[in-house]
Amino acid sequence: MVKFLVFGGGGKVAQHLARIGVKEGHEIHSVIRNDGHKEELEKVGAKVHISSLETATVPDITSLISSVHPEVVVFAAGAGGNPPGPEVIDYKGAVKVFDALEASNTKRLVLIGAVDVRTREKGWPDWYDEKDKDTSDRVWKAIPAYLEAKLKAEIELHTRKQIQYTVLRPGNLTLEPAGGVELGKTHLKATSRELVAKTILAVATERGTEGLTIDVMDGDGSISEEVAKVVKNKTDAWTG
Repeated sequence: MVKFLVFGGGGKVAQHLARIGVKEGHEIHSVIRNDGHKEELEKVGAKVHISSLETATVPDITSLISSVHPEVVVFAAGAGGNPPGPEVIDYKGAVKVFDALEASNTKRLVLIGAVDVRTREKGWPDWYDEKDKDTSDRVWKAIPAYLEAKLKAEIELHTRKQIQYTVLRPGNLTLEPAGGVELGKTHLKATSRELVAKTILAVATERGTEGLTIDVMDGDGSISEEVAKVVKNKTDAWTG
């Protein structure tokens, strides 16, 4: 049994995580900004905490983490295009959580990133084909503020040597049931939200994923086999 504290607990990925995690015997603490999803989360067995990343201070978040004392913190929060916006939640909110992790001496973090988050001035990743490049251009044109906020959060995370992080980067998120998966350096495709939740649970409980940034796409493999592949061959993951 693992105790999880999930920021962004009202999101669709986090709701799948709560439902599946509790069924697997884990203890899930879901942090939501208001009581809008409280009832449905409690129905599946999650323990709910109300705290907004927009207004909470680092001491507030530190106190919450210290009171729960989780083995794994999950950052699944995301503003998307909604107020208060990705700069406030996806970047500044994430940095608050990083600060609070260090202040509470909590090590393990799984952060949900986004597809194709990278410093584009460095050029294309060598495994991208023409379809990937077209997808990348379209995504960056459609949601630049979101991707820039995610990128800044990851760059900041790389400076935090006390935090044992794993970053998962799903593709275009869908409502489809979880099927097979492809992890690592993949082509840019769609990803089931339920699959992301299952992958969070897998990497959080598997040693060797610390320090890795892993693309998560719908595919044909099993989660256990794909996680083992990435752990064994770390060149299949982004490491910086």
